Amino acid sequence: MFRAVLKYRLLVLIALVGTVIYGVYSFKKLPIDAFPDPTPVQVNIYTEAPGLSAEEVETLITIPVESVMNGIKDVELVRSVSLPGLSYVSVYFKEGTDVYFARRLVMEKLPDAKERIPEGFNPVMGPNSTGLGNVLVYVLYDTSGKYTPQELKSIFQQWVARPLIMSAGGVEEIVQFGPELAYVIVPDFEKLIAYGITLEDLLNALERNNLLVGGGFYQSAEGDLVVRGLGRVYSKEDLLRIPVKVDEEKGVSVYLRDVAKVVEGEVPNRRGAFTMNGQEVQGNIVVKRIYENTKEVVDKVKEKLKEIQKILPEGVKIEHLYDQAYLTEKAVSTIQKALFSGMLLVAIVTAFLMGNFRTSLIVISSLPLTLLIAFIVMKETGMSGNLMTLGGLAIGIGMFVDSSVVVVENVYRHLTENKSATKFSIILDSLKEVWRPVLFAVLIIVIVFSPIFVFESVEGKFFKPLAMTLIIALLASLFVAFTFIPALSYYFLKPGKETYSKLMRAIHKVYEKVLDFTFKLRTLLYLGVFISFVFSLFLLTRIGTEFAPELEEGAVIVKAFLDPNVSLEEGKRVATAIEREAMKFPEVIRTFSTVGRAEKGEAADVNYIETWILLKPQSEWETFKTREEFNEILRKRLEWLPASLGFTQPIKMRIDELLSGVRADIAIKIFGQDPEVLNELADKVKEIAESVPGAVDVQKEIQAGRLQLRIYPKWEVLERYGITVEEVLDVVKYNLGGAPVGELQKDTLLFPIVMTLPEDFRGDVSKLAKIPLFERHGKILTFGDVADLKVEPGLFVIRRENNIRFALVMLNVEGRDTGSFVKELQSRIENEVKLPTGYFITYGGQFENQQRAMKKLSIAVPVSIFLIFVMLYLNFNSVRDALVVMLNVPFAVIGGIIALYISGFNLSVPSAIGFIAIFGVATLNGVVLVSYIRQLLQEELEIREAVKRAAILRIRPILITAITTLIGLIPLLVIRDIGSEVQRPLATVVVGGIFTSTLLTLIILPSVYELVYRKFPRA
Repeated sequence: MFRAVLKYRLLVLIALVGTVIYGVYSFKKLPIDAFPDPTPVQVNIYTEAPGLSAEEVETLITIPVESVMNGIKDVELVRSVSLPGLSYVSVYFKEGTDVYFARRLVMEKLPDAKERIPEGFNPVMGPNSTGLGNVLVYVLYDTSGKYTPQELKSIFQQWVARPLIMSAGGVEEIVQFGPELAYVIVPDFEKLIAYGITLEDLLNALERNNLLVGGGFYQSAEGDLVVRGLGRVYSKEDLLRIPVKVDEEKGVSVYLRDVAKVVEGEVPNRRGAFTMNGQEVQGNIVVKRIYENTKEVVDKVKEKLKEIQKILPEGVKIEHLYDQAYLTEKAVSTIQKALFSGMLLVAIVTAFLMGNFRTSLIVISSLPLTLLIAFIVMKETGMSGNLMTLGGLAIGIGMFVDSSVVVVENVYRHLTENKSATKFSIILDSLKEVWRPVLFAVLIIVIVFSPIFVFESVEGKFFKPLAMTLIIALLASLFVAFTFIPALSYYFLKPGKETYSKLMRAIHKVYEKVLDFTFKLRTLLYLGVFISFVFSLFLLTRIGTEFAPELEEGAVIVKAFLDPNVSLEEGKRVATAIEREAMKFPEVIRTFSTVGRAEKGEAADVNYIETWILLKPQSEWETFKTREEFNEILRKRLEWLPASLGFTQPIKMRIDELLSGVRADIAIKIFGQDPEVLNELADKVKEIAESVPGAVDVQKEIQAGRLQLRIYPKWEVLERYGITVEEVLDVVKYNLGGAPVGELQKDTLLFPIVMTLPEDFRGDVSKLAKIPLFERHGKILTFGDVADLKVEPGLFVIRRENNIRFALVMLNVEGRDTGSFVKELQSRIENEVKLPTGYFITYGGQFENQQRAMKKLSIAVPVSIFLIFVMLYLNFNSVRDALVVMLNVPFAVIGGIIALYISGFNLSVPSAIGFIAIFGVATLNGVVLVSYIRQLLQEELEIREAVKRAAILRIRPILITAITTLIGLIPLLVIRDIGSEVQRPLATVVVGGIFTSTLLTLIILPSVYELVYRKFPRA
């Protein structure tokens, strides 16, 4: 292969130019995202159930739907939430299942589920999106005063903005808040009785006098005519003219206008609102389709918003409030800055250590070539450029020159020392000399990173792309080192006057004295290393644990949980109060809130509020220095509110919800059947959780206490007067429940027609009982005469997981590592809470990912270390040499642990990956050194002389390998922008590990090799 590369070197250079051109093109076209989407394969099923209580929703809808979904192939988990009026079931499939296949399986089972629930309720699949699908928020508002909030939603949003935004590629759904325009019939019950009209008569009249039918085709002299029967209601006046009853004797009709009023209002009983700047506005959340690129979707929607603004009437504004593209751009910009800063630093250090302009230039050229090849592979395989994929390149930036350093350094040394042979043969021999150790060193690093591929769930989706891009780039660097670099060396590298620069000669002199010293005091040095290793293990026990550091998103969400019996108006008032308090901070750009749920929203009611607080860049913060400090100040300022508060961030909240089904760091789930027992246990758990140091925003989800107006028909009265239950309950369904009784058409727009109660009968249950409904035998029967109206407590929310009810306690952790907090919490609960038979407690949250990842690593890392040993044995054909090289692994651990402890970072998945990385770098340096010692021994040098000469001659590639890797990570340590939080612990571990590993490789390993060789010369 090497001969062919050198023989056809011109073609190789042409291929190099082509690689550069296509690599730049691939980089520009690379799709950009904030980070890999961790959403599991799931399908959500919504069933609207107006008028049903939480208990009825669970019994009549949720349980039947769950039972059907549990039987689907590859379903691993079914979660559900039953609220008054809504059933929400989430079906989780085995990882790796195609989401479209999963949706098809669910769709095939929906008819079966529909058969098992009462008629009139229709379970539907939720949008085909992800947990991070809410990519953009915008609002519509009127500055002219011409349009009502109902018109803004029902006309300008529904029929202008929505269709245009939905046409943007990648948009799956738009979640719409705000009142919907309806024509509201307000009946006069006394007039109905006076005219002898029942509610059933009124409903029948509305149904029979608002029709549109087709009559096929009619052939006539004029041609083939389309027959249309137009009995549609087109205006409020048409509605009022509908005849309700005809007095056949007198020939007089009673019209709707005689017994009712018709007003333009809103569809009753909505369960959500959107507020901004202290008032309700029409708010919308754009949901992207799964697998779509966030930035591309956001950019398309923003263009659509500009188009929409041009066609809206004067005074109606459409304003974009928030999008995930900001986070994407900032995070990717941060990691790109780290990547290219690292590349520049590595180039400078390489040039300095190589000590020769031409050799430095050739080695440095390998860096951009390696990255461009990596970008080509990423683009062709569909990978996006995100915090993890680009982070993998930033972490390995120093490693990517290692292969080229060894190749160029060896070629240059041979060219300088052997000036009699041809350049072709010298380069060819140099390549043959180093290809095997270089190949094995790179393959060892690849094996070192292989444990990351055993990660599952969220940790797998987060960190596998990091490992994948790093491995791609490593293999690319190997390709560059043995193809492009030899060709460039042939054309541009010349023999030097001296093999080493003055700096390297000075380093050699000092290093030679140090080596002599180590041979004399080896026992003392070995003891010092052993003590350092034991001390580092002790420090490890003092380091906290967590899944990963929080990513700063530039936004805060305040979650407010109110009493379950509050009204929508009260919820809006609380949301407005939070917004006003937040806007007092000069660092806050804007605030807005969602109250409850939209028409296709999530499992929430009007007692749940999310207030979004968008912050200026961290460099402009003055009132507070950290987000945690801001949370604490605002938490104290909001203590007066009648609400339980929690603080989080938009994307973090969604990821938390994906993990445990709730929007908090930690979810404590108490499983059992009896709601009262669950409630008591949850109270005890909440009390314990609040007393554990580090717990903030501790909340027990309110399950009971939702007041219900229960209407019980009086059977004896109904039988006595010949009244049916349906006649009584029609009042509940239509006048209280707001069920639609028809549609009114205006041009191409359709608006629902609903009924409601007159003002006289609102605001007090006793007033409802006075509604006159029937006239029998000269007696007026009121609602209270035919039914008992009782206000009784019921359940507010019922959560289930795998068919078992559970109560929920949620909390966040601040000022402490999550791992030790959960350990203490579990111990306290286990000792202080006595669970009845059949009840059990589980804990959910990001710490589960950390525990699962560490458990996987505890198996995979030893396996990979064993594979490294096998590779070393295959390379050296010596157990002795393989074991000596493996000594570098504990050498690396020492510095990594000490650096982690000093920096204050917790042991997380990123820091664990950092340890994996330094295992590879440390092993690589050991391979380079031991390989050359073996080569010199084959030349029959005495062991001490071989070890010393090998160490001195290989100090430059080892130093370059170590320093370039270390310097390449400096930007990740010093940059403090959005996105750097995740990579900093990893970089800290690698920098510390490389420092001790390199130090011990150069100082301890030579003397160890000599000692072992003398005892086992033939091992």
